[in-house]
Amino acid sequence: MDIRAATELLPEVRWTHGDDLCDCTFQRIGEWTNPYLGRTLRVRFCCIWKELYKQYPEFVQEIPAYWDDNESAFIPTPMDWDSEDAEMPKHLWHRQVAIREGKALEQVRQELRGKTPPQPVARGTGRESKGE
Repeated sequence: MDIRAATELLPEVRWTHGDDLCDCTFQRIGEWTNPYLGRTLRVRFCCIWKELYKQYPEFVQEIPAYWDDNESAFIPTPMDWDSEDAEMPKHLWHRQVAIREGKALEQVRQELRGKTPPQPVARGTGRESKGE
């Protein structure tokens, strides 16, 4: 394959974790690249797994809660953003709001367009400072 033909096959958008290019709750992108081969393989595992789940529903548990190791229990309410270092990533914020409000993800994306996600909390008030 010549270089010109190869560049026509290059993707315009680079898939990255949190790119919000799919509606999967847990976005997972695999990437392997080798400069000596001049090749890269990217796999949107979250979307593939979503299709596999449909084929094998008996092996999938979608639990409307998160597991808290400190409490040894499922907690059904999404936790508030409590990072002392960074704002909440937009893709995570959109999904949190969709879950909390029982809305479709695309609707939440539209409603939150142009708005600022939760910001870092004051030092000494996040989980990191509480030893969790």
